[in-house]
Amino acid sequence: MAKFSRILICGRTWLRGLIGVALGVLFFWLALRQTSWAQVQAILSQADNQWLVIAIGFYTANMIVRVVRWRSLLWDIKHLSFQSVGIVLVVGYAMNNILPARLGELFRANFAGRRYRLSRMAIAGSIVVERVLDGLIVVLCLVLGRLFISEQTVLLSSLTTVAGTLFSVIFIVLLISSRNSPQNWTIPLPAAVNQKIQGFCKGLSSLRGSRLAQTVSLSLIVWLLEGIAQWSVLKAIDLSLNWQQMLSVMGLVNLSTLVPSAPGFVGTYQYAYALAVSLFSYDSAQGVAAATATQIFLLGSLTLIGMGFYFYISLQQRGGEYKA
Repeated sequence: MAKFSRILICGRTWLRGLIGVALGVLFFWLALRQTSWAQVQAILSQADNQWLVIAIGFYTANMIVRVVRWRSLLWDIKHLSFQSVGIVLVVGYAMNNILPARLGELFRANFAGRRYRLSRMAIAGSIVVERVLDGLIVVLCLVLGRLFISEQTVLLSSLTTVAGTLFSVIFIVLLISSRNSPQNWTIPLPAAVNQKIQGFCKGLSSLRGSRLAQTVSLSLIVWLLEGIAQWSVLKAIDLSLNWQQMLSVMGLVNLSTLVPSAPGFVGTYQYAYALAVSLFSYDSAQGVAAATATQIFLLGSLTLIGMGFYFYISLQQRGGEYKA
């Protein structure tokens, strides 16, 4: 029975990955329908390297704050050093850029659980909190950005409504769950299930009391730095947007990562950027170029560092030098 369950989970993972790759190809084709790859290459060849360096700098600062935030989310599970949390988070984000359909989140929970002997369900709970808060802020960016867009499309309205409702409902459920132990539930559950739920709820501890304000504050700083990094990439390809327009771009682009996609969000990123900049009368080729530059210089550099950490740790394990 256990073997059958593992096969079923593995099959679902592969299916999710294949769906992600297929959707990535579809969205990449949709992004290039109004332009050509030759135009995109021409724009990228003229990119301002100074702005790209600035973008990498702000993206690095953004990752540092993300480490601080996740360390805070994990505090009630185990007190870990900044370095310990940083290595796992960077490796997890790198895997998210390599594996399709955001499977890197599952890898991060499993990797952290093995490396520091922690409950994988508790870690998963902290990751869900992290991602839901990110989603709420991104939706807020889109809502505020729409106030400054004259042309409101059905897609934009539907995306705002669906995403806003989804993240709000999930956040409320998490908030309630963080304040109620499964032991207080009237529905009896098997011991194994009850243990997993308790572990998951422990990962939601940052939603209690003053910790929630701290987590939200760190999340706002994360997205301020992320927005400046994305704005710098746009400047590098001679695309100037004001802060109101950037709110819409951030909302559309980052919500696109919710769609199961190919590794590195290839396809969905290109389509979302092309759609976002077209709202402000820019050419689709500039949007595709911005997405590609972001994937190469920001996500690419993070992936190289993350994989470097992962292979170094693997070599330590094989050499018997691994320490949890």
